[in-house]
Amino acid sequence: MIEFRNTQVTYPGGLRALKGVTLEVPKGQFVVVVGLSGAGKSTLIRTVNNLVVPSGGEVLVGGQSVTQARSKALRQMRAEIGMIFQTFNLVKRSTVLR
Repeated sequence: MIEFRNTQVTYPGGLRALKGVTLEVPKGQFVVVVGLSGAGKSTLIRTVNNLVVPSGGEVLVGGQSVTQARSKALRQMRAEIGMIFQTFNLVKRSTVLR
């Protein structure tokens, strides 16, 4: 399960990207995040693996806090999370079968 608990992100300069997001995504469920450009979709998704660190609230994956995870634990969490970004780079040394 992925949980957002009152998650907030405010970028330097005061730009608030997320305000009080609370959401539970059960394991195995697909979720689509849609919205206008600049609405905070990418910011929300990037908080799941701590590429963007929330300025408030908490993000949990499998019951473990991503926002409080140390380096080793965060690397282990990231290894279990698959993400496809809008602009992505293929790894030339790997195949789909790997």
